[in-house]
Amino acid sequence: MYFYGRTESSPRGLGKVILARSIDGGARAVLFLRMAIDLKLYSRALCSWCEDAKDYLLGRGYQFTEIDVGRDRAAYEEMRELSDQTCVPTLIAGDEVLANFDTDQLEKFLREHQIEP
Repeated sequence: MYFYGRTESSPRGLGKVILARSIDGGARAVLFLRMAIDLKLYSRALCSWCEDAKDYLLGRGYQFTEIDVGRDRAAYEEMRELSDQTCVPTLIAGDEVLANFDTDQLEKFLREHQIEP
């Protein structure tokens, strides 16, 4: 059996969805492919919550891009636009945003959105 279809982003940016139909007209198949989510951590020097967030993510094997908003004004403006606030740390995971958090809130966010290393 052969399938054809299209790929779309899944809800909450958690992967890709393949909507497929068999060539012989059989039933539709919907496949969810879990793909790595790009994580961006907006932080600032001398921010203890930022250090805690980095330690938490690194200690559990998460890969992320750290962006220092204290050194990069454009990154600060980007963070402000994405999160509608100005506090660090701010984590962007696909379309989801977690701002001004501690490690308990980070753990809950990752678990609720099924974000794995």
